[in-house]
This record gives sequence, structure tokens and C-alpha cells, in this order.
Amino acid sequence: MNGLEAVQLAVHDAGVKTLNYVPGYPITELAEALEARISVNEKVALEIALGASATGMRAMVLVKQMGMNILADPLVISATHTIGSGIVIIAGDDLGPKGSQAEMDSRIFGQLAELPVLDPRNPAALHASILEAYRLSEWLRIPVIVRVTARLLATKSSSIRSMPSKGSGQEFERIGWELTVRGRYQKHRDSITAFAAQASESTTQNCLQVSGNVGIIASGYPAALAEGLGVSTFLVGYAHPLPWMLMRRFIDGHRQILVAEEPGPFIESQLRISPKIKGKLTGHLPFGPLERADIVNALENLDKKQESMPQIYESVAERGYQGICEDCPFSPLFWALASVDVPVAGDAGCAIRAARKPYESVDVVYGLGSSIGVASGFRKKGVAVVGDFALAHSGIQGLINAVWQKRDVVVVVLKNDLAAMTGGQEVPDLTRLLEALVPTCYIQLPASKDEIERLLAAELDKTGTSAIVARGACTKYKIR
Repeated sequence: MNGLEAVQLAVHDAGVKTLNYVPGYPITELAEALEARISVNEKVALEIALGASATGMRAMVLVKQMGMNILADPLVISATHTIGSGIVIIAGDDLGPKGSQAEMDSRIFGQLAELPVLDPRNPAALHASILEAYRLSEWLRIPVIVRVTARLLATKSSSIRSMPSKGSGQEFERIGWELTVRGRYQKHRDSITAFAAQASESTTQNCLQVSGNVGIIASGYPAALAEGLGVSTFLVGYAHPLPWMLMRRFIDGHRQILVAEEPGPFIESQLRISPKIKGKLTGHLPFGPLERADIVNALENLDKKQESMPQIYESVAERGYQGICEDCPFSPLFWALASVDVPVAGDAGCAIRAARKPYESVDVVYGLGSSIGVASGFRKKGVAVVGDFALAHSGIQGLINAVWQKRDVVVVVLKNDLAAMTGGQEVPDLTRLLEALVPTCYIQLPASKDEIERLLAAELDKTGTSAIVARGACTKYKIR
């Protein structure tokens, strides 16, 4: 059984009723295996889960690490607002990264929202962690985060025994409204965080083995890599809150400690005041994903001071680059955009692949749904290129703002009716809404580069915000 199958079993065992996701590596395959429902963005996905929870249904939200930024607002509020039935957020960290614009560490959201984060090391621990997360969520009436990675989801282990734990169907209690926001936070700090700390100390997901005077503290997939190396190990089940009492005793009992984690020094940075602690910050381990060889090498050199070595930055040529598909009907549009003498803001989607050679049609890309807002800030009138899923995700807000503030921007919507970068999921059709907001014209692709250039020039000559809807059928995916 692999990690993906372990999550499937845990969802069945926990009796989860509502599953919502936003596609993106590394959680798309998992979400589709769970038959989760796609949401327009991560904030909405969590809000649906909060509504289900308030009315007595266990819920799960599946997002990649970038999506944690989007749902942070209701997440932080939910910690002190309280919930009803259990909510578990599966945060999939793209380490490397392979399909993301930034490498992030989702564990930081535990500190930010003051919510527990479980960081399982193998499929069996993943299954157990999800069930524990639901129990903890309903005991403390807060959402709980479980962090996964692509390697954890793909890792195989022996069979896992089903352990049904369906929950009580508890609903939201209005008693919290008797307190002010400050009062809720005081209660959260006095009791909820203390109980979460107790859970991190007592969880069966902690694994302690003592052998010699050198030890490893590890969480997540690196904890599995750290086993069997002939040194003491403390494999923690919770990344937040950390089991401080157990950890302090472990550190006190050893001469040196290596902290193995990925992608960043989340645990190490909280322990670095001790001269015993070694890891990424001391140069003994690399940032990003770890391999077993990295840990072995660090153990062999723990007594040596690591000197800063010149970093070789990974290049596109070295790693390889998947550009626009050869038979993409939007290719003429990207060639036309490359020839306009105005700044072009792109979006996280197919447009980002046109940023490099041979097209070089997009100048900046700051995230999914960002292009219209970015183009609204250009010194002179420019172009925003946005996919139809990115428009629905959050781009529509940038468009509303552009209309409201009378910005000069041409919005080019790549309309293929699906999310091509994340597996071809169907997306909502917002063309009627678009027409209600701004003057809108259409072009069917493929079309000649000259025709597209004339259309772009005509729209750039106008004042205000307007839209070009470029329709084309994706050749990689068909609408489901």
C-alpha cells in the first residue's frame, strides 16, 4: 500500500463526508482518487469545509503549498472561532519544485494560525496521522493540518489495517459568541494550544530509539530516511507544536544532534540556540529535499565546520523545460504577444511556458490569477494574459478592481474550458460575466499572427479595460 492508498483508507475509516480540492502538483492525483470536488480556489474550498463542519459533517481540504496562502484568512480565523465536526487540511508540498513557482514549507502555517501540523514519515504513519488529526480536530474544535509530499504519497509499505473512527457528528456551538475576539484568543492560548502540546508529546507517531551519543531529530519523509543509520533517532509526529519535553531530554542526552527535515530548517531554527544542533543552517545538510546519502554524509562530518561552498544554480538547460505543446492552438497568440511593444503580465498556467524562448511573450508571472492586477500597475497600458481557470480562481477580482479604478489594461483570456496544467479539469465559463464587466471581443484559434496583432493593437489604442477572449481547444486534454 502506498501513501495515496493510505489516505484513501483513512478517509474511509474517518467517515469523511465532504472533500474539496484545488488541482496542483503534488495533490491532484490524490484528490481525484478520493473523488474530491474541485473548488474555484483554496479559500472557497476551506469555507465549504467549515460549513460542512458546522453542520456535523467531517471534511477534508486538499491543496498544494501555494494554495495554503490563499486559504490562510479563514484558516487563521477558524482557530479561535472554533468549528463543529473535524476538518483536516492535506497540504501537499512540491519539493524541488516540479510544478510550482516557489518552494514553500507548509509547516509554517502551524505557527501562523496556531494550529497543529502532523508530518508523517511513511504510509502507515500517514493513515494514523489523518485519523489522529480528526480526533484532535473534534476534541479541540479546530482544523488540523497534515503535510504530505510527492515521495510520501508514492512510497510503498506493508498493508495497513483499517481502523474505523467515524466521529460523533458534532455541530458548531454558539457559546463562543459570548466572548470577544480577544477573549477567544485568550481561551485558545490558555487551553487549546496547551492541549495540542500535550497531544504532540503523547502521540504514538513519535518514535524514539537511543544508540550512542549522536542523535537525529527528523520529521516527515526524512524521518524514514534517517532510520537504521546506527545512531539515536527521535522521529517526531508533530511538526507543530513540537514535543518540547521529549525533545529537550533527547538533546540533553546526546553530544551532537542532526536535524533532518525538508525543505527548510523549520525545526532546526527553533533549536539552533544549542551548539549541539547541526543541519541546514550549519551547512551540514542541503536546503530542499533530502536523500539518505545527504544524512549519511552529514553524520560523517558532524565534527567538522562546514565552509560555505559556491552554489551552482540549477538552470533550465540542465533540468529540461517543457514549453508550449507543438500543436497548441494558442501558439500564434504567443507569437503575436512577443511582438507588441508593451509590458505583458502572465499567469501561472500555460502562459508561463511562453515566458522563455522561443516565444518570450510574457514578461512577469507572479502567481495564479495575478496577471490583471499586475498589469493594472504598469506605467503604461499593457496586456494581462490569464487562463480561464486562473480568471475564476482569483483573476476576476483583479478585473473588478481594474474596472472600478478605471485602469488601462487589455485582458487576454485563454479560453480552453479546462485547467490544462493540472490534468485537464473542467472550469467554469465566465464569459457572460466578463461581457457584463468590460467590452469583450472574441477570436477563434488557431488564427494568423497578423490577425491577432491587429486585434491587440486595436484594443491597446482604446482607453480603459477591455477583454479579448481567445478560444481554442486543448490538444492534450479533452473536456470531461
